[in-house]
Amino acid sequence: MCGFGGLLNNGFPLVTRQVREIANRVSFRGPDSQRISIYDDNLQSSESGRNALFFNRLAILDLDKRSDQPFENVRYTLMFNGEIYNYQEIKAELRKEGQEFHTSSDTEVLFYALEKWSEKALDRLNGMFAFCWIDRKDRRFLIARDRMGIKPLYYRRAGQMLAFASEMDTVLHLSPDLPRIDPASVHNFLWTQFIPAPQTILEGVYKLPPGHCLSGSWEDLSTGSSLHPTAYWDAYSKVQPQHGSSTPDELEPVLVDSLARQLVADVPLGLFLSSGVDSSLLAALVHKHFSSSQQFNFFTVAFTEATASDESREAIRFIRGFNNPALVSHTLTVDSRLIGKYLDNLYCFFDEPFGDQTSLLNWVISQKAKEFVTVALSGDGADELFWGYPRYEQWKNPSLRFPYRLSFSRKYASLLKGLLPGKFWRAKASLELEENALHRHFTLFLSPVLKDLSRAPVWDQQIWAMEGAANLSKREDAVAWWDLKTYLADAMLHKVDRASMAASLEVRVPYLDNVVVDYALSLPLHEKSNTDFTYKSILKKLLSRIAPHYDTGRPKKGFNFPLDKWLRFGWRDRVLSLVSKDMLGEMSLDDRTYLPMVERYYAGDRKYCIVVWYLLNLALWHQKYKKIEPLHQL
Repeated sequence: MCGFGGLLNNGFPLVTRQVREIANRVSFRGPDSQRISIYDDNLQSSESGRNALFFNRLAILDLDKRSDQPFENVRYTLMFNGEIYNYQEIKAELRKEGQEFHTSSDTEVLFYALEKWSEKALDRLNGMFAFCWIDRKDRRFLIARDRMGIKPLYYRRAGQMLAFASEMDTVLHLSPDLPRIDPASVHNFLWTQFIPAPQTILEGVYKLPPGHCLSGSWEDLSTGSSLHPTAYWDAYSKVQPQHGSSTPDELEPVLVDSLARQLVADVPLGLFLSSGVDSSLLAALVHKHFSSSQQFNFFTVAFTEATASDESREAIRFIRGFNNPALVSHTLTVDSRLIGKYLDNLYCFFDEPFGDQTSLLNWVISQKAKEFVTVALSGDGADELFWGYPRYEQWKNPSLRFPYRLSFSRKYASLLKGLLPGKFWRAKASLELEENALHRHFTLFLSPVLKDLSRAPVWDQQIWAMEGAANLSKREDAVAWWDLKTYLADAMLHKVDRASMAASLEVRVPYLDNVVVDYALSLPLHEKSNTDFTYKSILKKLLSRIAPHYDTGRPKKGFNFPLDKWLRFGWRDRVLSLVSKDMLGEMSLDDRTYLPMVERYYAGDRKYCIVVWYLLNLALWHQKYKKIEPLHQL
């Protein structure tokens, strides 16, 4: 897990000092080493030139400097962030064809795989990655991102140059000017709490969509030719009639093989543990299959105050139930003051507005984990692949929900809708009872107090996930497929990457191993949701077998903190000082609409809590944005 940036065909020459200043801003992504390469117009190494690369390395495999990057020979250059989990198999195949290796890293394996197979190598890779591959002789380049979007990659065309990087902020520092804020992206953020790919918060700056690559040449750049990302893998293309069945006995070796691939490292490893099924199942498999040969550290969050979000007692009790000294628990206790310190610096590491408050908890627990390990496993992805979110049932069987778990089915709610008092409840009903299945997927994200946003619905925007999405509308599990191309990639994995990298920690996600994903996508829904378990049935059945002391009947808690309480009291001054008329104006938001929402919230109306939280995040990001300095000629 590392960080890199590149600038190709810039309008003026650069020197090492300029690039190093930019690289140092994101050294947290790779504190172990830094390399900078400058190339002249002939793509030969030079003291100054119009082409520049930098790489900050977090060493995981082959800690020797021989595996530092950019990794290159006389013709090719590679910058690669991530892990190739099947690198040993690819290495063996290349060796049979006469290729010699001089390191034990997956970087070198990827280098020679690209040299031999070029873009076709992407179909062979099982891992999480973002990379840039340059053929300096033929003056061509290829940038690519793993198929689930675990690793980030941003890019921008400005004039005849191409800037790309692991962080959007790096792209901005490599740009000749500061792009404008995109009002449509602000709109989408307020709707979904994230900004769907390929758009970013800024005009003309893009996320490379998961499973995509972007190729071109220096001639394309010089002539201003358009560059268009192309898909080498797409979840929608894997849709097929689901049939047959599976058992926990068949699932177990699939997950064990994934863990075996992802537990390979030359540094200490650990695991994030909540009381939920996903991380508990990984912990149980580690206990059963891997703990005899090494010690494992488990990291859990606790709270100083009583809250339903505290999962620490159940998590620790679960680990102790194995009576295995190789499983070591670590607990981090947090409160609003501690989290507030992280909140002030959140957008030093998050490069776009982001509304999931658990990003703060992920960052805090990553800092704790980094004291003991360099790699941590996470259970992310299981909810999307194995039908794990309560909103999936709400999508499948629409109902009007009220507090205290009171709800009415669509049949009765439709009759009740006209009797509801006030704008809020009528808006809530229209969102939750939306007829169109695809639209309902998005309306379940939208707060009723922001119903006016539906005048320009998110599904009408230029969102990568909308391509072909309507073709799945009649599937009973379509919402989970749509999540793979929206919520998982642009929210969950975005959060995990930014929060862990802020602590210089690599996080691996075993449920998103290629083989596990293929297995999960082939499962019929009745194996994931049935009369035994409404959510993640096959995972719960396996967990019950290998860890009988786990309570599979425990309701899903979610990794969270008491946002309303902390926002209302501990963070009140931050909100009132930052969410201003000027800030809203620069975001193309009407202060006459949004400032009254803040006032009503602090007057006691809790339904505006999430909106105030979103506005605070916009303000925190905007503070950082105003300080960014583009690249200037010396």
